[in-house]
Amino acid sequence: MGANYLSDDISFSLLKREISAYSWNTFRSDAIAALTVALITLPQAMAAALLAGLPLSSGLFAAIYSSILASLLGSSPQLVVGPSNAIAILVQAGTAEVLYHHYREVVGVDRDIIALQILTQLTFLTGFLQIVAAGCKLGRLTQFVSYTVIIGYIVGTALAMVITQSYVLLGLSFMPGVHSLYERGAYLLAQWRSIHIPTTLIGMASLALLIFLRRTNQRIPAAFLSLIFAAVSVYLLQIPAIGNFIDHFFAFDAQQSVHKILLVEDTGELKNAIPHVKLFFFNTGIMNELLPVSFAIALLSIMETTSTSKSIAAGTGHALSINQEIFGIGMGNLLASFIGAMPISGSASRSNLNVTLGAKTRFASIMNSLVVALLLGAFVFFITKIPLTTFAAILLITAANLVNPKQFLVCMKATNSDALVLWATILSCLFFSLDVAFYIGIIISITLYLKKAAIPQLIEYDFDQAGELINLDRSGAHKEKNIRFIKVEGELFFGAADLFQSTLKSITEDDNKTKVIILQLKNARDIDATSCLALQQLNNYLKNSERHLITCGITPPLWDVFCASGIIESLGKENLFVFDERQPQHHMLKALSRAHELVSHSSISPPSPEVETLFTSLPTAP
Repeated sequence: MGANYLSDDISFSLLKREISAYSWNTFRSDAIAALTVALITLPQAMAAALLAGLPLSSGLFAAIYSSILASLLGSSPQLVVGPSNAIAILVQAGTAEVLYHHYREVVGVDRDIIALQILTQLTFLTGFLQIVAAGCKLGRLTQFVSYTVIIGYIVGTALAMVITQSYVLLGLSFMPGVHSLYERGAYLLAQWRSIHIPTTLIGMASLALLIFLRRTNQRIPAAFLSLIFAAVSVYLLQIPAIGNFIDHFFAFDAQQSVHKILLVEDTGELKNAIPHVKLFFFNTGIMNELLPVSFAIALLSIMETTSTSKSIAAGTGHALSINQEIFGIGMGNLLASFIGAMPISGSASRSNLNVTLGAKTRFASIMNSLVVALLLGAFVFFITKIPLTTFAAILLITAANLVNPKQFLVCMKATNSDALVLWATILSCLFFSLDVAFYIGIIISITLYLKKAAIPQLIEYDFDQAGELINLDRSGAHKEKNIRFIKVEGELFFGAADLFQSTLKSITEDDNKTKVIILQLKNARDIDATSCLALQQLNNYLKNSERHLITCGITPPLWDVFCASGIIESLGKENLFVFDERQPQHHMLKALSRAHELVSHSSISPPSPEVETLFTSLPTAP
């Protein structure tokens, strides 16, 4: 079933229809899906916050409040939004760099407060950029970002998650300062003697449990159960009787070692599910530094959201408006800047599970957020006792699932350009900051696209006695003729204009017999002012050497450009022939008739018998 795309206008008619048609059966389906998805959302939101180096409340508030607002204002009924790991990595990179450059001496609680203030500016800029993009209907521009860049960045994100979370899993201290992934990886390997055994054992046990539960049944909330297992394990190890038993058999101070396992409560106070709404922190100097990161987060969030919503719509057939989806996440991010929440985007894993479980409307996503809030309020004390190493195990499993091997192989093998973009993005993630790597991938991708688009195809044809076109490049029957017929195919925007003009000039430079060149422009696209000037200069060049230029197959959009630019007079209206769908070949025959007329007034010999046959069969022009 195909996706039913709406216009790009922002409308709330879908929300009104869902409310008016809501029933008990729909509520039951939505509630069942919401309960299951919430058990996955809770640990993922907390893990994303820890990955970003922020308090857990930042991820939880994003999964609750920002998600509710985005779900209400979006267009996809089954899309689940919230904090994502790819964006969390960008947030961590942006905030860490600002903290290092401006607040290097600040430590403890004050540093956490400043990190939250930086976050509010980051989310405000992200939301503002997305709302502007939706208001200007720029959603379609996302198609110019190659999906190969996204695959390469996701691979880089997965590597970043593996390297950073290995520190937490093994109980190692992080490398001070701001460094590339390559440097962090090298520092990690250099610390292997400092591994904290109890932390590593809890982390490895959590990792094994996660793998076992996921292989048993994908619908089991493996992350949620692993958090319970880890918290209970740490609690049991702190009981004196169990600690003494371990001391006796393993000859080390188990209780003392267990106390060194970092818990959620060690990252700062985790309050209830009600945030404090306040005006975001405003610092123009910092905002200037955060703008490139915000733009990267906004773009990545849009790409994740639109690709997920398109995938859902392709399967369900529900109506979809890309700009409305962007508007929804933009408003969610704007709200996040006032409550200290992380930026949000569409979640592919949670959205697909939501659809699989039978969710019917956007109220499933809203109920999911409400269940997360209830779980947080009811079990806030228990959550603070969860060891951080278990979250690291969850993130390592997530990193392994981020990369789709089939998509990776397609991007690597499709074309040399795709392979170059893919590996350039991945290597940039290793040696540069992740936002810079994202831009490098986009720039290389667009550059390669423009290189291809800037080479129009100029194919020369001749006519046989039956009036059929013969491709001279394939037949190899090139010979000097009075009239040369050339088809122009591809882009003719400013980037291709110079090549187009120079190629045509080179065709005629060493040809003294040709008197008329006919250009068929039916398949030429995106002609702009530069292309019009190139045509005008080519026409003047041919006139100076007593030759002529005729253009045919002019489509209505192209005719409008010619009229607006005013080049019709210089080219000569009598040498321009418009394409008519009712008579597809008529423009070529009329152009040949005009060419014959120009040739007959010159000293060149008359055209070939094949062309004469075409002229005699030419219908009278209307």
